[in-house]
Amino acid sequence: MTGRKLVSDVRGMHKLLSTDNLITDRVILSEIKNNTFLLVKRETNLRRLWQTDTLFTTIPCLEMIEVPISECCDFVDNCSVSRTKLRLPRIAEGNYQYLIQGVWSINAMGGVGTKFTYVTINRYMNLLKLPIIRKGLYFWIVNGYLYTNNPRLKTIRISALFEEDVPNEILYPSDCDCGKDYPLDDLCKNPLDKEFPCPGYLESQVLEITSKKLLSTYFSLKSDLTQNNIDGQAPNTKQTD
Repeated sequence: MTGRKLVSDVRGMHKLLSTDNLITDRVILSEIKNNTFLLVKRETNLRRLWQTDTLFTTIPCLEMIEVPISECCDFVDNCSVSRTKLRLPRIAEGNYQYLIQGVWSINAMGGVGTKFTYVTINRYMNLLKLPIIRKGLYFWIVNGYLYTNNPRLKTIRISALFEEDVPNEILYPSDCDCGKDYPLDDLCKNPLDKEFPCPGYLESQVLEITSKKLLSTYFSLKSDLTQNNIDGQAPNTKQTD
């Protein structure tokens, strides 16, 4: 279901919302997003929804660059790690970890390669202090960048629940050898017309919560302003002779 359809459903639940043009579609969509994330985090904390293919957004190809490990932590060592060239949009977090379905390397054919294991940077620093460094493939996130312990890694693929819109230059990379062509419609599509990542069984709850919040906050504020003779316009400071 698209964001526009969800916005229309919210407006259709109450006449006040359907007739007030001051509440824009983008404002309603923003409230829908907030409430969706709230419910989804509750579900993922209960170990649900992790296998769904509609909730998570996949970035098919993220360029990585080699950086010293000291860039992301206080570990004193000459070793290098890899880091995403671009900062990622904010990723939703649950009680236990980021809501990331997976991070993979990209093989020579442009397909999914080896899956990385999530660790905190502190956990990885502890691994480095062990007499025998584990040979596993790990990733962590610091300051909005994703790092891996493979310094020679060129590209990765990530599937995650992003709380911010993913920019086209990240979602549809033009210089990636992932073998994927993107329809022009996807690049130019209005955010309201994109498929909205809300599980079907949560839609009615999201719409109801959104409607109630808009009615209780926006219209209460509007009523208070009216009662106090405040119309929201800047005062007229022009003086007359």
